[in-house]
Amino acid sequence: MSRKVNISVDNLPDSLRGQIHGVESATDNENLALFTDNKDVRITLDSAAHELRAYSNTFNHYDLWGRFVRSGHKKLPLEEAPKKTIITRRISEKVDGILYEGEIKITPAVVSTKLDGEEVECLVWPSDREEKVERALIRLASKGKIVKINFKSGIQYAVIFSMNELAQELKAVGQSMPYPQIKESLEALQGSKLSFKYSATDTKNTDIDDSFYESNMNFLSSLHFSGKKGQGGNVKCVACLNAFVHNMIDNLEYKGYYFNRAQELKRGLSRWMMLRLYHLWRYAAPGKTYHFRLLSIMEKYGSIYSTDEITENKLKALRRDMTTTMKDLIEKGAISEYDITNVKDDKTGKIIDYVYEMHPSEEFCDEILTLNKQNKRIEIQGGKRLVEAVEVIDEDVLEEIVKE
Repeated sequence: MSRKVNISVDNLPDSLRGQIHGVESATDNENLALFTDNKDVRITLDSAAHELRAYSNTFNHYDLWGRFVRSGHKKLPLEEAPKKTIITRRISEKVDGILYEGEIKITPAVVSTKLDGEEVECLVWPSDREEKVERALIRLASKGKIVKINFKSGIQYAVIFSMNELAQELKAVGQSMPYPQIKESLEALQGSKLSFKYSATDTKNTDIDDSFYESNMNFLSSLHFSGKKGQGGNVKCVACLNAFVHNMIDNLEYKGYYFNRAQELKRGLSRWMMLRLYHLWRYAAPGKTYHFRLLSIMEKYGSIYSTDEITENKLKALRRDMTTTMKDLIEKGAISEYDITNVKDDKTGKIIDYVYEMHPSEEFCDEILTLNKQNKRIEIQGGKRLVEAVEVIDEDVLEEIVKE
């Protein structure tokens, strides 16, 4: 069962106390109670542990967008900064019948760090390290370490934890980091900016007009620390989530997944693919497959850009990366096998892409079934999914209906 955080205004950092009217924990707030609800995620598989797995949440389309930097500069002293620091990527995802199309821009944070023993200011782009820390942070939130803070300026959701708690979540999935690195990652998440510009098209209902959205925000809205010198892991942290994530929690736009299954994988692409399968393969069942194009998926991941020239050698390198990821997913028990089909240029006959078709394992199908039941129950409790009332008909009335 999730442990709810016990918090009050009095034990918050000084930087927050004067700005706050009140705090609600997940035991007091309905939306947070649903977000931290993991009662129905116990699975009984012969090949898996029979205790509750490490459950967490993933946000519908937000987590599928290429928000992290996979290649290029990840940390640079300011004097070495390139002329162009903002990274632009395309958005193209279909989730629950809604097609999201547009672009996302990632602006790096300026973080004070030590290089060769000297304190210097560096540009830090949110990369694999920051993605690991963000996943662990949301895992803590999903366990109950999340509160609703009523600021004078408005309401925000915040994750409240100690450095040691976050370090333990990372260690549990083989991603141990020293405290200074964890703190720098949190600061990079708070300082890095996201700019969205996209349309949302309801592909199931053509009568509904397309919606257009444009937002600017940080990965984390704000970050606060409190403690004493030399405390290390006992330092208390408050990480306020951005408005986009806040709204997705309120609107139940998230789905559960098994944090340990996805995050234990060593390679970034494998972790990302595993999370993607949990997120999009919600109808996984024996005989049903999931397919994708190599270049498209690598662009979504962030390994390449739509403007890149894909040479024969580059294509081979991308295929090698995906082959390793497919092996990881088979070893992890997510898929049983996969097929590859060549895509050739009509004029030259050259291979220009590959189509992958994945077959789910029985274990993964069972996990998805369990998670779907959990998601359905949460949606019903939250009022997003309506349960049709059963109409009770009197026997005499029923006889009249039959006669007619």
